[in-house]
Amino acid sequence: MGISKRSILYHVSILSLSGVFLQAAGFVYQILLSRLAGAEALGMFHLVMPVYSVMVAATITGTRLAMTSLSAGLPCKNRRADVHALVKRGCGAFLFLFASTAVPVYLLRDFIAGRIIGEPRTVLALVLILACIFLSGFEGIFESLFMGIGKTQYTAISNMLEQVAKIFLILFLLTRFGREGEPSRICFLLAVGMTLCEIPVLIWLLFIYHRTNGRQREGERKKGKAPAVLPVALPVSCSAVVTNLIASASALLLPQRLQRAGMTGPQALSALGIVSEMALPLITLPMVLVRSLSNVLMPVISQSSAQGQQANVKRKIQKSFQATGLVVLPATAILAPLCMPLARILFHQQLDEVYILILAAAAIVTYFEMISASILNGLNRQKAGMLCMIAGEGVQLFCTFFLAALPKMNIYGYMLGMLLSPLTVLLLNLWIIRRSTGFAPRFIESFIIPLLVSGAAGGFTRWFYLHFVRFFPGEGPAVLLAAVAGCGVCLLLFLLTGLRPLRYYQTLQEDKQKNALRSGKKLV
Repeated sequence: MGISKRSILYHVSILSLSGVFLQAAGFVYQILLSRLAGAEALGMFHLVMPVYSVMVAATITGTRLAMTSLSAGLPCKNRRADVHALVKRGCGAFLFLFASTAVPVYLLRDFIAGRIIGEPRTVLALVLILACIFLSGFEGIFESLFMGIGKTQYTAISNMLEQVAKIFLILFLLTRFGREGEPSRICFLLAVGMTLCEIPVLIWLLFIYHRTNGRQREGERKKGKAPAVLPVALPVSCSAVVTNLIASASALLLPQRLQRAGMTGPQALSALGIVSEMALPLITLPMVLVRSLSNVLMPVISQSSAQGQQANVKRKIQKSFQATGLVVLPATAILAPLCMPLARILFHQQLDEVYILILAAAAIVTYFEMISASILNGLNRQKAGMLCMIAGEGVQLFCTFFLAALPKMNIYGYMLGMLLSPLTVLLLNLWIIRRSTGFAPRFIESFIIPLLVSGAAGGFTRWFYLHFVRFFPGEGPAVLLAAVAGCGVCLLLFLLTGLRPLRYYQTLQEDKQKNALRSGKKLV
């Protein structure tokens, strides 16, 4: 059965393949970067990134979400002119948000570098980061537009082009100008590379935009109509800034709270590093697929909602939750028993089983929370969604401040927050979805059945690993064979229960939906 280019499966596959490429390239890049830049320069550049993240939240996050949602709802009639009008409104909204934040940051650059960041030598990198955000904002407008109008492949190519350009430019700059340089000089070169890599991406996106949308005659240009972008982008940007600030406060407070629980400074940093840099990246490998699905789902829901197709919206909500449960739950269950040997192989670090169990549960809840947030954005409930995110970050901050400071909880208190925070957001999102559509995903089909299949697959994977590890001198072959065997068991269980996860993606095709509406048949 062929995959329609209008189906969610097609677009998710493109973004997932792009995400896998970006992860692999980023892994190699981090190894080379650590050798060329050095720990001090990387640490100095890391101090600049919170400012970068807050500015991105203030200027780009809301604009991107608004462009994707609004472009998906444009009518087919006079679409070319409406797209041009929407791009102009998007550029205007971004310039307003950028000027409102970049000017104060530039004027207070010395104060921010010296007092807030605590490292005066980062001032040049801080200024250059503003140029990087300026270029990234326009890049985000076109990438989000292509997502909204169903040109997902251009967004995927843009992401890969940016990653490749960043790797080559930064490695070239460090090799050519950064050898035995001062950490401040290397930090500046990293900012230069981040900025320069945006230029070829933006040029390519502009070329694709003009090629696909064509040029407008003066008469057509006057007919173009588009909803205002700023009223949609501004609340999202404000909420994103608040959530970033709360998340930053939680991250900064954690080492202090762990020390209050009885840990020494090095022990606190070590516990945080094990959780965030070792255990979490392993258990969240399925994040690539979920992020791709959530990015594709928002414009699809937005388009159906704008056309008043409520039955189609409800069907896609149900299918998206079922597809998520039938893919990421088994994947997480297969990964969980293999995380400890993988950590020993990759990081030479022994992980606690309790770490894995809590993080696996937190990852699963986070995946469903991401899907529910994407649905809310598609329903044009961005404000409500961002308020839910703020509530979730508040739960995490509470757990970090109070629970992580308890001697009997310490790092487990922080990890409990990693579970309760997305769970809070998920429950609030589901409540809002039900109020907005009169529909909520069916609990048994979306959660219980995938959970039972996943539990069986995870149990068999653990048994296979313990069996295979006896016959090999190292753990690598046993991990690989256990993963393959676990996937085989999972597929067998799917066949026995009549479940076909990919079919849930394929049945979200627009052409099938139209045929079903015409014939009155129910999609399976």
